[in-house]
Amino acid sequence: MTKFSFIADIHERIRLGDRDEKLKQVARLTTAEEAIDFYFFTFPNHISNDPIRMLADEASSYYDVVRNMLPDENEWMMLASESANNGSRNFNCDYVAALLKTKKSFSEVAKLFNEKEARLLWRWALHCKPVISKRAFFNILSKIHSLPANALQANMNIKTIDQVFNSPDSILGLERWWEYDTTPAPMRWKAYTTLAPPKENHLAVMIPEGEIYYAYKGKIRNRAGVPLAKYDGHFYDFDTYFEMVDNADSLRHNSSDYTIIDRVIAKKPKEIFSKRMQNYEGFSHLLGDTDNNWRDIINVLTRPDVRCVRLIKHHQEFEPDGIGGYVMHADRTKVFLMANDYRNTIVLCALDGVSEYVAVGETHDENVKTTMSMYKQDCYVVEVAAVRVSAKGQLLDFTVVGVRRDLGIGDVTQFTELVERGMS
Repeated sequence: MTKFSFIADIHERIRLGDRDEKLKQVARLTTAEEAIDFYFFTFPNHISNDPIRMLADEASSYYDVVRNMLPDENEWMMLASESANNGSRNFNCDYVAALLKTKKSFSEVAKLFNEKEARLLWRWALHCKPVISKRAFFNILSKIHSLPANALQANMNIKTIDQVFNSPDSILGLERWWEYDTTPAPMRWKAYTTLAPPKENHLAVMIPEGEIYYAYKGKIRNRAGVPLAKYDGHFYDFDTYFEMVDNADSLRHNSSDYTIIDRVIAKKPKEIFSKRMQNYEGFSHLLGDTDNNWRDIINVLTRPDVRCVRLIKHHQEFEPDGIGGYVMHADRTKVFLMANDYRNTIVLCALDGVSEYVAVGETHDENVKTTMSMYKQDCYVVEVAAVRVSAKGQLLDFTVVGVRRDLGIGDVTQFTELVERGMS
């Protein structure tokens, strides 16, 4: 049985140590039981008594009053100060895990642990940010046990930890996800931070607003891999991995108002993106390629029903937890400029410093002219979707979204930001 004091000591040393200390401390976990207990208390996914609620009940006070008395961050540190600095009682991890489900008094629980143990206990109970990321933990395990990191990081769960210690050969099978019932980890996406199209041609896929879910073998999970039992029952008849956007909680109501944004047939796990989606009838969000449709791609980001746009290579294969391509968000293309009417031409200006302006473009947009003639304001702010910007901060290609009457001079984009975008 793993002692809670042992897990708390590892937690404390990682918290106070540097990057190399993480490797040293994770290496102290020599059995599957120890590693699983560390995983359990480091990455909480449980229901227990809320220590703030326990403290409020004990003080006969309101929950919000007690919550406001604690710091916004690291509240577990303050709670741990109520414990003594004496020795450990050597509780087993199983006992500690069940303790907060039965004990009602905060003081009674606090007296059972020293400060080092209490820091982990309350951090775990409050579901606070872990001292080490899940990805880093599994990456370190892969180094210690000489196993492929991508296989572990694609299946970051307790079952994988057990395999690492008790049947490491089976880990190699996790790379062949299509031979098992385990849902593969979704691909990751790099932020695309320039306004110029990528040098290599990519396909652009519009991702609508909504929650992104992943389905395989009838099980639906969120990005973190947590099963969503309330949605189970869908996609049982498909031996295919689906990535979808649920537009209106339609899965819960057995509706078909969801959008498939990627699919991988288990019998064709290495099929490239352009092939695996081109024959799928439900796929209607392909915007074309970046070589020929860049302006349209940028303009789509101005729509309120669009969450982002993904840029994917034609020959991209599905690799669990691998880099799938790029993602563009609307905030990267949005520019807010001050509009001045000069000889029937709307001059768009960026803010240079505090009160100076630099002209960066012109427009004859009739909607902007009409709005400026109807409403008298000290400053007219125009929202623009910048397609291309020069290294000197000038708009080479852009689309006017409209006048933002809710914005003022403080919202105008700085000229230096435009120069930075043009140079990137």
